[in-house]
Amino acid sequence: MLLIPFAVLAVVLKLIRIEEFFPRAGASETLAKVSSDVAFSAAWLLLWMLLCWLAKGTARAVVFYLAHALTLVLGIFTVINHEYMIRTGSPLTFRQIEYAWNQQGELNALLQSQFSSSAVALLVGVVLGVLVLPLLLGPAVSRLIRRRPHRRLKYVSLAGVAVLLAASVWSAPTVSAAFALAAPVQFAVTPVREALAYPDSLADETLVPTPESTKLVDGGGRHKNLVVITLESQRATSTLPETSQPVTPVLDALAEDSLRPERGYTVLPHTSKALTAVHCGIAPPLDSDNTEADAGSLPGKCLPQLLSEQGYGTAFFQTATEHFERRRGTVANFGYEHFTPVDEMDHFGFNRANYFGYEDDIMLEPSRRWIEQNRDKPFMLGMLTVTGHHDYALENFDLIDFVDDPLLNKYLNGIHYQDQFVGNVIDMFKELGLYEDTVFVVVGDHGEGFGEHRLFQHDNTVYDEGLRIPYLILDPSREGELVEGPANQLAVLPTAVDLLGFELESDQTYRPSLASGEPQGPVVASCWARGKCTATMNGDMKVIHHFGDRRDEVFDLSVDPYETNDLAASTDSAWIAEQTDLALKWYIDTENLYEAFRAEK
Repeated sequence: MLLIPFAVLAVVLKLIRIEEFFPRAGASETLAKVSSDVAFSAAWLLLWMLLCWLAKGTARAVVFYLAHALTLVLGIFTVINHEYMIRTGSPLTFRQIEYAWNQQGELNALLQSQFSSSAVALLVGVVLGVLVLPLLLGPAVSRLIRRRPHRRLKYVSLAGVAVLLAASVWSAPTVSAAFALAAPVQFAVTPVREALAYPDSLADETLVPTPESTKLVDGGGRHKNLVVITLESQRATSTLPETSQPVTPVLDALAEDSLRPERGYTVLPHTSKALTAVHCGIAPPLDSDNTEADAGSLPGKCLPQLLSEQGYGTAFFQTATEHFERRRGTVANFGYEHFTPVDEMDHFGFNRANYFGYEDDIMLEPSRRWIEQNRDKPFMLGMLTVTGHHDYALENFDLIDFVDDPLLNKYLNGIHYQDQFVGNVIDMFKELGLYEDTVFVVVGDHGEGFGEHRLFQHDNTVYDEGLRIPYLILDPSREGELVEGPANQLAVLPTAVDLLGFELESDQTYRPSLASGEPQGPVVASCWARGKCTATMNGDMKVIHHFGDRRDEVFDLSVDPYETNDLAASTDSAWIAEQTDLALKWYIDTENLYEAFRAEK
């Protein structure tokens, strides 16, 4: 009886989420999405009643209080999972909790910004319910469970627990299991799904790379400077809804004079992973432990190190705090000689952009000083913005009304600011007389979702609003060129090397340079969570694999850029499986490569 409020809470929160994400859901769809919560709650209640019946004396008291202690834990988890799903569209998993725990110092501001008053009220209600109800109703419940049920009833109850637990694991094939399963059930089955997600049979033999084999060969001539600007959370404008005015006029103008793919994609929609792909030309480690920051963890040389070996000066500036995800270690692994995070910049006159940092123009003066001190030789300058990052606080910013949705509008103002920042960097190089002698790479780390496919933010947003990014390489001495088809961030390194007048020698295989005329071939992307989702982009076609959570999807991006018309039912299933296997093979080969390389180290 005392566990009933927990059961009611779980069902009510699920109904709230259904109303939020599926406002037009009918009775049958609602039942399919809430049935797991009903079954698990009933199993939980029946299990503890059965244990109380079976226990005697002191053991019964222990069972009674254990039931409420564990129900308190489940209640708190259910509320936190609800808040997380409302904000991201994805359920909470063990890996995400582990990541938050490991990064707790850096995530405090994020967590504080996300906890609403309703969430606090729910948590207080859960705690009070578990602590107070036993005192109020304990005597009545105690008399009830003292009655010894018939043995047959015990067996029936045990069978009922088993049946209800089995029912709680089932979800209809027409709905997402990640959404439909009760929070504790989803939490329990996710590690199993992750472990079984990638069949070893798809893997190639792992050849351990030797980073020392990778080097640049001077092709002759004068070598230009290189600037790599990575735009935080900036999705391609082609994925945006209609706006009252252009959001990225600077990038739009630069694109005409730049080398650019028809569609640019992130490799994995998480900043530290995307930075690794951009700077190193190899797939990043596909974990959530931020191991790209561990010393000696990358199985290849990255652009800053390769250029440093050719006499370049190298420096990296970012407007986010250095501590989040151990950015100093990651930047050092790339080979940058100098690193300046926002913590070391003068904040006077600049506004906070979000809980991670300040507006991006704060980088201009310190980067200018570094350039002036190092312009006697070619240099590579890396810059990472932060203004586009969640929670889009934009303190004291004068906002433009791009769209009516207030949250999306703040985000659009953030990426509009980043667009202006790119223009400011270009202007700075013109003022310094270095524009003609510099190659500029402007690329997004990932996009950002705003519920277009019931997903928010970026880590597991596998549709184009999460994966498709601005991607242009400006060489003032070259005419602009549009490269047909998709390309991902792995092509940045070989393209930059090519345009700077070097040849790349290595025992590793890299993507072709965008300037080479060679086809990029199919490109793949993965969600940050293991076994959650992958995407394969082959020409105009895109295949999204959901690992059994729900049916896979196929889109023709040439006619359906917003991915609203799923073609899976009318597409050859063998071809879909082939595209899916490409992504799965890439993932497991990458995991095996890192494991073998680090084992040798």
